[in-house]
Amino acid sequence: MKKLKKGYKDTEIGIIPEDWMIDVVENLASVTTGNKNTQDNKPLGKYPFFVRSQEIEKIDTYSYDGEAVLTAGDGVGTGKVFHYVKGKFDFHQRVYKISDFRNNMNGYYFYLYFSNYFYGQVMQMTAKSSVDSVRREMITKMTILLPPIQEQQAIAEALSDIDALINALNKQVEKKKNIKQGAMQELLTGKKRLQGFTEKWEEITLGCLCNIYGRIGFRGYTRNDIVGKGQGAISFSPADIHSFKINYNNCTYISDFKYDESPEIKVYNGDIIFVKTASIGKCAYIEGLHGKATINPQLVVMKKFRCNSKFLFYKIIDNDFQQKVLTITGGSTIPTMSQEKLSEMLLLFPPTKEEQTAIAQILTAMDNEIDQLEKKRDKYLNIKSGMMQQLLTGQIRLINTISCSEAQEAEIKNYSPDNKKKHSKQFDEAVIISFLVDKFGSTAEPLSRFMYTKLSYLIHRKHDCIVVDYKKFAAGPYNPKSRYGGPEKIGKENGYFDLVKDAKGYDAFVPQKNIQEAVDYFTQWYGTDIQNWIEQFRQYKPWDLETLATVDMAINDLEEKGVKATVSTVKTYLSSIPKWKAKLDKPHFSDVHIQRAINESIRLFKI
Repeated sequence: MKKLKKGYKDTEIGIIPEDWMIDVVENLASVTTGNKNTQDNKPLGKYPFFVRSQEIEKIDTYSYDGEAVLTAGDGVGTGKVFHYVKGKFDFHQRVYKISDFRNNMNGYYFYLYFSNYFYGQVMQMTAKSSVDSVRREMITKMTILLPPIQEQQAIAEALSDIDALINALNKQVEKKKNIKQGAMQELLTGKKRLQGFTEKWEEITLGCLCNIYGRIGFRGYTRNDIVGKGQGAISFSPADIHSFKINYNNCTYISDFKYDESPEIKVYNGDIIFVKTASIGKCAYIEGLHGKATINPQLVVMKKFRCNSKFLFYKIIDNDFQQKVLTITGGSTIPTMSQEKLSEMLLLFPPTKEEQTAIAQILTAMDNEIDQLEKKRDKYLNIKSGMMQQLLTGQIRLINTISCSEAQEAEIKNYSPDNKKKHSKQFDEAVIISFLVDKFGSTAEPLSRFMYTKLSYLIHRKHDCIVVDYKKFAAGPYNPKSRYGGPEKIGKENGYFDLVKDAKGYDAFVPQKNIQEAVDYFTQWYGTDIQNWIEQFRQYKPWDLETLATVDMAINDLEEKGVKATVSTVKTYLSSIPKWKAKLDKPHFSDVHIQRAINESIRLFKI
């Protein structure tokens, strides 16, 4: 028999902490359905309307006001669509509402546990391969692991923080995509010209810009020609193209003989592949290819370019070209575009390769920004997945198990996929303080708390794209958790820095003997680029940093509401916040300074 870890017990659903309980939903909350139909929605309604999909609609009525978790009772989202809501809302007659949580049940913890485990528990109740409908008792009889309420709250806070980060990154991605789409509409049509280019654009056929090759019919291949992954050569298919990018994870491989049989369709980095049958119009610019590759009969490959190939790719994925393709092939049972028709398609093109290249570089830079944001978001999704698995099963505790009177953050270990130094959110902020003290302060000239919090704000804006912990204090964005939540205490106890009074009597930081250890952690977690980036603020005066951070935070809030940031809208927004209204009387919040801060924010964060 396996020896149990101290503080844990063996139960019918596995090994859990000794102070955790097991219960069912009907003992922890109320479960009911709505009374509305889909057609009751009002696009301009006042309240959220939850239907059987992930999309939230609007309605003019509400049937509940409070905290609730909702899930679809049938439809394509059955067992996979979940919503957490606080406030007034209405819901569909085939949507379940779980609400009125008992005193020993934290609503957001319930949402996390329920959304993570409900589908798996329901699948155990059915002989089918999928869930097509949910009965009420499937919810009410579901078992829930129940930590002490303080630990539920700590888990909910930890995971809601990372949810907020992921949601903010999603918004950033969508925003950047919209900006890119607008740029494509202007730059790829010649409506907006780059400086220095004035020559008139010309219509030219695709066949004049590159050579187009497809797989010759009698050189097709059968199942006998397919080999194992990593053997032979990749044969790209439409399924390998997602959002105009290649996914190399599930490619088909064919024998070297079949690969060498058709040398004209061998695919290399810098080529463009285009789907001409069925999923017509899907295409991808080949990059990151390592090894041999070719195409299957549904695709053609473009090469031997007589233009900038990346610019041509952007023209092909542009809505204008894609719509023309659909117009030509529309109505067919299986849409197909011949190589001849594809070659004859007209494109409006800049006459010089220099202009093509300049436009392609701008759009590529935008794509790279989006890719970096998506990678960051995906990293946090992986971190959240690992955190949920360990926190919701008690493998890692966020509470002092000896006394449940005080919730405290544990050292959340090994959540980073790159397996860097183990650290918690509070320790992370202690490291940021230390880095800034080392870079901008000294024993003779301490770094004021005022300056630290503005510089820290800028680091989080640059690295995380959001600043969820920062509040609107009188002096600008301020993170109260750094002072009262533990980071300053952690830094002092580890000998990274100490708190003193500066010449003006304000709190300030001075370096201590172990500060280099924290600086090394900063380099590990944030890299050297951001160390160089933050250097540009060395000559900034405290009031300039206050203006920049405040205006930048205002810009983010305005963009959330779909309002363009101008001096006028920023001032109106500042005047609407009691703690910030008085700023407008300060010299460094004049119209000139606000406009300068708007320009600087755009430059720094590419808003």
